[in-house]
Amino acid sequence: MRNKKITICHVTVVHPYNDNRIFYKECISLKEKGYSVLLIAPGVESKIQDGIEIHGVIKYKNRIVHFVKTSVFGVFKKAKRLNADVYHFHDPELIIFGVLMRLIGKKVIYDIHENNSASILSKPYLKRKWIRKIISWFVKITELFFVGFYSRLVVARPDIEDKFKKFKPILVNNFPIIVEPIHIELNFKKEKDAVIYVGGLSKIRGVIELINAFSEIDDVELWLLGPFESEAFRKVCENSDGWEKVRYLGSVEPNMVFSYIQKADAGIVTFLNVPNHITTLPTKPFEYMICRKPMIMSNFKYWESVFKDGANFVNPADSKSIKDGILSLFSSKERMKKMGESNYQRVINEYNWQKESVKLINLYKKLLYKEVR
Repeated sequence: MRNKKITICHVTVVHPYNDNRIFYKECISLKEKGYSVLLIAPGVESKIQDGIEIHGVIKYKNRIVHFVKTSVFGVFKKAKRLNADVYHFHDPELIIFGVLMRLIGKKVIYDIHENNSASILSKPYLKRKWIRKIISWFVKITELFFVGFYSRLVVARPDIEDKFKKFKPILVNNFPIIVEPIHIELNFKKEKDAVIYVGGLSKIRGVIELINAFSEIDDVELWLLGPFESEAFRKVCENSDGWEKVRYLGSVEPNMVFSYIQKADAGIVTFLNVPNHITTLPTKPFEYMICRKPMIMSNFKYWESVFKDGANFVNPADSKSIKDGILSLFSSKERMKKMGESNYQRVINEYNWQKESVKLINLYKKLLYKEVR
């Protein structure tokens, strides 16, 4: 391979092709280092974007059909035809695919974004608790059995690193890309101080409790930016006590998100206390930090240890606690400014993708050492 340009193929059957971690962080970083980068992703037409060759696969609505036709057979057939040097996959649904690629002699990296067995315990589409427990156990056993087959293991969080420590995973935190946020003029007038939440709007993310917290707040409004998990959940939110204090901004293109955050006065993330939340590091707080915003966050011990004095920490299941945290924050604009500046410095110096990408590049150098030396 000394004279051959190395080809890396990232694979997902769950995430959109333009997923922030997969496309904008990992694929782009590898392309900038001179690799030829392909991406297999669901529900997208094949095309080239930002130098990345994207190959679409069918996304079936039925989960079982999608797993059988796409996650196992469809992706394997397409990936084999592309004949890349390394396959880097991102979903537990692709565990069998990863084994098949190893069996035909390919180098394979499994990139674990979240604690998959823990996340099963809070999946809303699994109605019965005992079913969730069985599937969670099965996912845990399956992952622990198969990860040893792959060439390398990448994890996005320290708790996942601990879970798979005997396999010596590489921790590549999902920290933000540090760029000066592009400001796009927005076509609405800000009338009050505002707290913004950016991300998917769902019950498990504490959106109902968050909305209700504003029912007794007069001088601050809540901005919601992101898609509702369902139309039924949207109606529940609209019937909640604090909805009249909410400005729903819909969903926007990624390049516009920072303009909304910049226009707000503080960011908020009050995910509920479920197993996959208490040790996760969502991207939202880092986006707030880049924009120099103070934050209100769930009082998880892990979050308190990471974000420290950059946020007011509240009980996410208690609307009164959220309300008190917001009012306490807005009681001192000087403190808010200091918190925002501290957050910005922390993300610039510690929590950024530029530092994390070095780990990813070094992993590939070691994996391909014999071929490229």
